[in-house]
Amino acid sequence: MTTKTFNYSQIADLRIEGVGAHASFSINLNVTDKNIENGKSVYISATGKTAAVRAAGSGNVLFWCNVRDVLNNNIYKLDRHRGEYFAIGINDALIGSVTFQIPKSGLSSPIIEIEAGYIYDGGYIGSAVPFPSSMKRKIVLSQFDR
Repeated sequence: MTTKTFNYSQIADLRIEGVGAHASFSINLNVTDKNIENGKSVYISATGKTAAVRAAGSGNVLFWCNVRDVLNNNIYKLDRHRGEYFAIGINDALIGSVTFQIPKSGLSSPIIEIEAGYIYDGGYIGSAVPFPSSMKRKIVLSQFDR
């Protein structure tokens, strides 16, 4: 079993008074992959961070994250599940977690692609997304057992 932590940042702009370049965000991922009989079992949890709310003075930030298994083209959405607990920092926002399996596929390396972003919810004034609205990163997992 292998557990790795990844931290990705995205420079972003949000055209709301007081925010601008403070819309940049970062995503912290914990990825655990375990070899099983037919492939891999993968567990991913994520948190997000941005200064957009402090810069705007009010509102909420709603982070989201999707994971795509590149070998099989399956997409998994990170959600918060009842009874799960995470240790997060003061400025971190919990995105959620997901568990899935990747079937062994010949000599190919297991690769996942992460796409993450957020929506700024200003309440009665509406919502907005930063530009760019998301970031994509690829992660190569440990090799399948041979």
